[in-house]
Amino acid sequence: MRHILLALLLSLVGGVALAQGVDEAWLEGRLVSKTDKSPLVNALVALRTAEGKDTSFRTITDEKGYFLLKAIPGKYLLGASFVQQPIVLRPSLELRSGRLQLGVLPVELTRELSSVVVQRRAPLVRYEGTTLIFGEAAFAHARGGSVLDGLKLIPGLQLEGANTLKLYGLSEVTVYIDGRQQRMTKDEVIALLQSMSVSELSSVELIREPGVEYGGVTSPILNIKRKTVSEEGIKGFTSAIGTYQYLVSEQLSTRVNLSSGNSRSYISYAFGDRRKRETTTFSTGYTDDLRTDSRLSHQVGLGTDLTLGKRNTLGAQILWNYADENLKFTERMSNTLKWKNAYGTIYHTYRAERWVLQTTGEASQGSSDIRRGNPVVGVSNKDDNHFLRLAFAYAMRLSKVFTLYAGAEASHVAIDSKRTLATDKSTLREWDIEGYASLRFRTPRFFGNAGLRVAGEDRTGDLGTGIGSFSHSGMELLPYASLAYQPAQGHQVSLTYASSYTRPSYRDLLGYTSTASGLLTRGGNTQLATSYRRSLTLNYSYLRAAQLELSYVDTKDPVVEAITADHGTYALQRINLDYSRYLRALLILPIPIIHHGELSWTASTYLAAQRQWDAGRVASVDYSKTFNAYYAQHKHSLGTPSGWTAELGVTYYSSLMYGLYAMQRQWWVDASLSKRFGDLRVALAAHDLFNTNVARGAYELFSPAFTFERNWHSPRLQLTLSYSWGKKSLKTNEERTRHDDTKRLSTEANEGLNLSTQSPQ
Repeated sequence: MRHILLALLLSLVGGVALAQGVDEAWLEGRLVSKTDKSPLVNALVALRTAEGKDTSFRTITDEKGYFLLKAIPGKYLLGASFVQQPIVLRPSLELRSGRLQLGVLPVELTRELSSVVVQRRAPLVRYEGTTLIFGEAAFAHARGGSVLDGLKLIPGLQLEGANTLKLYGLSEVTVYIDGRQQRMTKDEVIALLQSMSVSELSSVELIREPGVEYGGVTSPILNIKRKTVSEEGIKGFTSAIGTYQYLVSEQLSTRVNLSSGNSRSYISYAFGDRRKRETTTFSTGYTDDLRTDSRLSHQVGLGTDLTLGKRNTLGAQILWNYADENLKFTERMSNTLKWKNAYGTIYHTYRAERWVLQTTGEASQGSSDIRRGNPVVGVSNKDDNHFLRLAFAYAMRLSKVFTLYAGAEASHVAIDSKRTLATDKSTLREWDIEGYASLRFRTPRFFGNAGLRVAGEDRTGDLGTGIGSFSHSGMELLPYASLAYQPAQGHQVSLTYASSYTRPSYRDLLGYTSTASGLLTRGGNTQLATSYRRSLTLNYSYLRAAQLELSYVDTKDPVVEAITADHGTYALQRINLDYSRYLRALLILPIPIIHHGELSWTASTYLAAQRQWDAGRVASVDYSKTFNAYYAQHKHSLGTPSGWTAELGVTYYSSLMYGLYAMQRQWWVDASLSKRFGDLRVALAAHDLFNTNVARGAYELFSPAFTFERNWHSPRLQLTLSYSWGKKSLKTNEERTRHDDTKRLSTEANEGLNLSTQSPQ
C-alpha cells in the first residue's frame, strides 16, 4: 500500500494536467430571481437535444446561483429546474468549442416559491427515500468556518461535551466522509472535522435508519460529501480554538488542498492541548476531583483522489494520531495514557453505463501504554492492535424504477495486551465475513428499499491465567425494509424496519481489574453476550422540515453498567439485561419567523416523550423497571446580510433511567455569536451559562441507594478564529462545483444511481 500511495503522490507532484479536447464546449452563467435578484441555489441546469431528449450534460448552481457546464458542441435547449419548477432558459442554443458566457439570467418564479425559500433557510434539504440530504446552501451561515461549524447548523444536531455528536439529544452519530466510515476515536474525528473548511462541503446525508449496506451500524449516520474541484490551485484553511472551562484548552489545525490536473490532494495537521475538571461526590463521602491536565494530541492527514478517465477514480488516505493524556483523581491516584495509531485506506471506483463497482481496502495499527493507580505500585498495560478490511460494493440500475445493491466484506482484528507483573498476555482474534443485497425502487410518489445482511463472526481470546479463554462464532440474518410515500407536494410518510447487533467490546470482556476513579475499580465480564436490536419507525414530514416520528425499539441482551459492593469496596462491571424496550414520540418544529434576502430568523423546537421497559437479573436479583422520560429543546437562529450569525437555545431532560442509574432532571442554556470579516471568521460560543448542567443520580439497587453528583464546572466559553487562504481563482472555482461525467451516476439531480457507502468523491 505504501508503494501505491507513493505513486499517487508522485503523480500529484508532477502536476501533469490533461489537455482540454477540441470537442469540448463550456457554458457558464448565473441564475437569479427576477423579482428580488436573489441567487437560485441548488437549481438543476441541464441541456436537452433539439429533438427534446435528455442528455447527461447537467450541473447544480452554487450558493451564488453560478453554474459551469461541460458538453459537446451542438444545438440544444437549455433548461433548469428549481424546487420542482421547470424553467426554459434558452429554447434554442448552439454550442461551439470553447466557452460561452451567458451572464446573469433572471428567472420568473411563481408565488409558491415563498414557502420553498423557507425550506432553504430551515435549511435547504431534500429526501432520498428516508434519508435527508442537505445541500450546500444549508451551511451558508457557517461560511468561513470548519465542517464542524457547518454540521451544527443541521436541525437537531449538537456537539455534547468536547467530542460527541448527538441527534435530537438522543442518539450518538457515526461520521462518514465520502461514504467511508471514520474508524477513529471520537476525539480524532472531531479534530479532523475542525481541520476541514466548510467550503469543501458539497452536501451532507443524514441517514437516520442505516440500511444493510452499512455493516451493522445502529446509530444515525452523517455522510459528508466533498466537492469536486476542477481547476488547478492551492487553498488552505487554518483555525485556532481557545476554550475556558475552569481550565484553559487550545487547539490549532491547518489543512492545505491542492487541485492539479486530474487529482485532488490534501495534507493536514491538528494539535490539541486539552484540560478539564470534573468533580464527582459520592454518598460515601468520597469525592473524585477528576482532572485532565493535560491531554496533548497530534493528528497528521494525507490523502489524494485521482480521476482516471471517465470510468475510473482512485484514492488513498493516511491518518496518524498520537495522544499523551494525564488523568488525575487525587494526588496519589492517576491514569497516564500514551496512544498512537496509523490508519490507511485505498479505494477504487469503476463506473459503467448502468452499474458501479467500488473496492475498498483499509488497515490500521495502533499501540497504547496505560499506567493506572499509584505511581509507585501502579499497574500498567501495553496493548497492540491491528485491523484489516477488504470490501466490495456493487450497484446496478435495472430500470428507471429498480436498482440493485450488493456487497461483501471481510475484516480481521488482532489485539495483544500485556500487564506488568503478569507472565502471560491477553489476546483477541476476530474474523468477520459479511454480505448484503438490497433492492430499491422509486416512482413519483413511492420510494422503497428491502434488503438482507448476512453476518458471520469468529471470536477467540485468551484473558490470562486464572481467567481462561472465550470463544464465539455464529451467523446472523439482519433484514431491513423501508417504504416512503408522498401523498401531496411537501408531505411524506415513511415506515422503516431495521435490525442490528452490537458485540461486547474487548475491554468489557477483559478480566483484569483497573482503576475507574479514586473510589471505583473496573472489572471484566467474560460472559457478556451480543446485543440485538429491532426497531420499527413511522415518520411524517412536512415541507422536508417539520417531522412527527413514532418509533418502537426492542433490544435483546442490552449491555449496561452495574455496581458491585464488597465490604466498602465498589467496582463497575458490564452485564446483560434480558431486554430493554421503549416507545418514543418525537416532534420537530422549525418555524421561520423572518426571511428577507440574506436576513433570516428561525425558531426550532424539538420535543420527545419516551416510555421504557427494562428487565433482567442483576447480581442474582431480578430487576424490572418501567419509566417515562421527556426531552425538550428550543433554539433561535439569526443570520444577517453583514455576516453576523447568532444562536440561543435551552435544553431540558426530565428525570430518567440511564442504564441502571436513576438520573434527576437537567437543563442548560447555549449561545453563540459569529462574524465574517472577508476570509476571517470569528466565533464565540458559551455552554451552560448558568451552571445548571450538573448530573445528579443514584444506583438504587443498593439499600440505601448509592448516590452521586457530577459537576462539569461549567460554563464553557470558546473562541474560534478561522481563516481561509489560497489562490483567488481557486476560491471562486471551488464554489462552482462541476458535475461532469464522473458524477453521472450520483443523485444530485434526484435520479440515477447512488452508492452512499462508498462514494469516490
